[in-house]
Amino acid sequence: MKLLYKFFLASFLSVFCTYSFGQVSFGERLEVSGEFSSQPVWVDVSEDYFFAYQINKGDAEKQLNLKISIATKSFGDEKVVDIPLKWSHVLKRKKVFGDKVYFLCENTQRHLNEKYLLILDLKTKETKEIDLKNTVESPISDFEILDDRILLLYYVQNRPIAQVKEMATGKVYTVEDVFQPGMLVQEVFGDEMTGVFNLMIKFRTKDRSKSFLMSSINKEGVMLRNHLFENESKNRENIDMIISNEGPLKFIAGTVGMTNKVGYNGFYGGYLADGSDPFNNIVEINDLDGFFAFEKDGGEKSRKSWEKSRNPSLKEALAAREIIKNDHGYLLYSDHFLPVGNSHLTKDGVYDHHYYHFNPIKDLNYGRRGTAAPVYEAGSGVWIPTPVTDPDIYFSFKSSHFLQFDNNGDVLWDYAVPLPKKSTFVPLSYGQIFSGNKDHFIYEFEGKLFYSLISEGDFQEINQEVKILNPQKGDKVLSLRNSDLEVKALNNGSFLLTGRQQIRYVNEDGQAVDENNFFFQELQVDDF
Repeated sequence: MKLLYKFFLASFLSVFCTYSFGQVSFGERLEVSGEFSSQPVWVDVSEDYFFAYQINKGDAEKQLNLKISIATKSFGDEKVVDIPLKWSHVLKRKKVFGDKVYFLCENTQRHLNEKYLLILDLKTKETKEIDLKNTVESPISDFEILDDRILLLYYVQNRPIAQVKEMATGKVYTVEDVFQPGMLVQEVFGDEMTGVFNLMIKFRTKDRSKSFLMSSINKEGVMLRNHLFENESKNRENIDMIISNEGPLKFIAGTVGMTNKVGYNGFYGGYLADGSDPFNNIVEINDLDGFFAFEKDGGEKSRKSWEKSRNPSLKEALAAREIIKNDHGYLLYSDHFLPVGNSHLTKDGVYDHHYYHFNPIKDLNYGRRGTAAPVYEAGSGVWIPTPVTDPDIYFSFKSSHFLQFDNNGDVLWDYAVPLPKKSTFVPLSYGQIFSGNKDHFIYEFEGKLFYSLISEGDFQEINQEVKILNPQKGDKVLSLRNSDLEVKALNNGSFLLTGRQQIRYVNEDGQAVDENNFFFQELQVDDF
């Protein structure tokens, strides 16, 4: 039986903080009771909705069911939808475009080359299937949607292959084979303004230096242009690159490091345009006031050590994670952490941008970029990347770092939020940020929430614990256990806290009642 509970707390519960600036308050709440099993649950957001989904075994042998709980960001129009997958098919990838969710499904019997896109409209709750026949007989590694076209990406003999398929007619265009073995597609996105697909590709040249290639493909599969990015400095290379897909000009940013020593030592940022070279716009870590400022001595020891070193660089990993367009320009969000074990892979094998494409809380293999050939996990009904490292590798996070560029690509300020240094075998992707008039950063650690408020690089609150609100149940709550907590930024001035909740309480009849719920809790922040 499907049970949906919606609660609105008439009087918000404010979180008491040490400082008088800013606050977090609990808004609306939605509970899904008796729907999700013990299998992992994935949470995501679209333009107007948030949703949680899970894969479970269906009634027939080798059939899986997709269960999705959907609600608007205003916590209305809530509904649970059950969608049976085709026989022997599993989910491989998922993407959100507007208020539609696209699930890539593949047959576990690969020799059949059966795959399709399952499209769910979050507004109407209607589904549609697009058969991916007459495409390359190889697993699809990624895809992108642009209007009525689908860009499909594969790896054949370690070489990227791209095809464009018309949804209405089924016609397939194969992109001219220009990619080389060893190239890896880091990111793909459709540009609605220009009507082209853009592929961000990374590879290593013969001298082992790392380079990036931006390839643009039109809707008929014709390669329009290739833009090569290389760092001209002899001892420096671009370690990772991410791109903002907002506005007519694309802003790119990332990290740089030294080739003669595995280590990160700076950032870069700028526009992807003719006559512009973002890689020449480099700011070294030691020139940033906020990078080491969270340390006990304000970073004095780290800065002195940096200045004395012949080849100054971090001992830890620094992974650029996201670019956020805000009122000041572009905010680059990176995580600073220490991976223990197989340290030679720190810079390029495991911890680069792909590390964040998965939710590592759900499975220990997630978050570690694997080979091009994923493995089917029968328990959850999804494909997972093959680990390339010892599964006993663990992580110790130091901080989440934020670098604010203005609209000209110049640095305005930076700051770092300290994170728990407790080692974990799960490569956590810690925080979520909402950047409005001020920056609001929330992360979860060991069942607790921590909130920081930053105004133009200055902390007004830092790592203040947010007490999770107990649900209002019956006369008395006897026991309560939260698990699988996760935070998402809704980009409307609030955050979404989700998780499982096991609760035992006394009902109005004086009887003890046990409930297992999956909940969605709105967290509101004061941006003024």
